[in-house]
Amino acid sequence: MNLYKSNNWEVIFGSWCQEFPGYCIISSTKEKLSDLTPEDWMELGKLEKELERICNKVLKPTMYNFACLMNNAYRDNETPHVHYHFVPRYKEETIIVGKKYKDKHFGYNFWKWSNSKFKSQKDIFTKEEKEEIFNLLKNEFNSDIIK
Repeated sequence: MNLYKSNNWEVIFGSWCQEFPGYCIISSTKEKLSDLTPEDWMELGKLEKELERICNKVLKPTMYNFACLMNNAYRDNETPHVHYHFVPRYKEETIIVGKKYKDKHFGYNFWKWSNSKFKSQKDIFTKEEKEEIFNLLKNEFNSDIIK
């Protein structure tokens, strides 16, 4: 589910994983950070700012984690590509698409407990609710300010 696509970047809504509502991946085809041009960096900054704007309006998170972690590609012998994880975080319990949501590990690394089925943050949203979150973000996204 794409929120945005250009020659340099693609913003993919994490429909497979909304443990943190609004989670997206900002992805490039470039293999290394040093391959990014000044224009790529400028567009990335605009994309991150626009994602914050729309999430602030629609979901109202407290803060964001923004991470570039390329370990898996090297570990799994895949071709790496530059990508960032955009992770809204919520200090207080909130209501999102009519459902109570609590970020139970607020203030900690968003993947710290991901391998523990007992401590991991649960994805509480149905497929339909994820589509509703996507549509709320998509309808608010202004690609004109990126270009």
